[in-house]
Amino acid sequence: MSTEPRPPLVRRLRPGHRLLFDCLVAIGYAAIAGGGLLRHPHATPVPLALAAVAVLGLTIALRRRQPVVALGVALVVLVVFGLPYQGLLPAWSALYLVAVTYPPRIALAALGAALVAPTVVVGVFDRGVLLGLISGLVWTIGYTVGRHRVYERELRRQQARQAEADLERARRGVTEERMRIAREVHDVVAHSMSVITVQAGFGDLVLDDQPAQARAALGAIATTGREALTEMRRLLGMLRDDGPAALAPAPGLGQLDHLVAQTAKAGVRVQVKVTGAARPLPPGIDLSAFRIVQEALTNVVKHAGTAGCRVAIGYGEHELSLEITDDGRGGPAAGGYGHGLIGMRERVHLYGGTLEAAPLPGRGFRVAASLPVAKAAV
Repeated sequence: MSTEPRPPLVRRLRPGHRLLFDCLVAIGYAAIAGGGLLRHPHATPVPLALAAVAVLGLTIALRRRQPVVALGVALVVLVVFGLPYQGLLPAWSALYLVAVTYPPRIALAALGAALVAPTVVVGVFDRGVLLGLISGLVWTIGYTVGRHRVYERELRRQQARQAEADLERARRGVTEERMRIAREVHDVVAHSMSVITVQAGFGDLVLDDQPAQARAALGAIATTGREALTEMRRLLGMLRDDGPAALAPAPGLGQLDHLVAQTAKAGVRVQVKVTGAARPLPPGIDLSAFRIVQEALTNVVKHAGTAGCRVAIGYGEHELSLEITDDGRGGPAAGGYGHGLIGMRERVHLYGGTLEAAPLPGRGFRVAASLPVAKAAV
């Protein structure tokens, strides 16, 4: 069952509903105004006065479709048949709609006609000023409502354009990050292939004279090949460009000390805590872990406004856990469009892990990632 709030009743009304309502109002107006003419004889013959009231009722029924025409007809009937009090209600209802829907030039012309017509019939000093003030009030209310609607429409258009721009920026950021990750995974696989090539050549050289070393080379080829196949499976389906691939090994947690030293030079001291038995990781997992820590420390330097943070690395039996926390200003939840958080999410998603990034209670920010090492070591 949907829990979204329903729009107001006015917005749920269809054009047919509005027309039916206007027709009912027109019938009620014609009955009341016609009854008043029968009870209080008018200078205009009764049949003509009743016909004029019927025309005025028709302007009420059709005022939403053609408010300018409805206003003009109501004012003409008001002047020609001398029915100011019977004709002002239809004229005011049409005047309101003209002020709401039309540009200022037309709306001001309508206001001028509505001010002059009653004065011509009743005179300036015989309630003409009062009727003019009411006409001005009706027009002012309508004009204010119209300008507010214009402002709301423009605001909604701006919000839609901004939302579309934000979505496009997010998509572009995801695409760029995936391309970067794909290039790095490609580097890992290319490095593995180079290792396999070297080991295969070495094994061929020592196969006859040193079989034990040849067997070790074959073992290294098998291990490296499995890791490379794992990374190739990760690579499939990802976007990448056709830039040249470097054969140098990608960084990993082994370069964490260098990263900590660089962060310290930027003014942020990093405390590193390692739990569990550190062990070699598959190249892709190692690279992703290093990049996640790197991105988190970059965010601390740029946004946290603090001089210290903590990095906790946990080597579990089946997973590698990372946690980066600081005591800085905190920040928005991890649902935004920053490339750092996008990159972290893409890397974790690539290996089927989990990521949490959110402000801490009070002050600070926390990034926690979990990468399943067991699956990567297939």
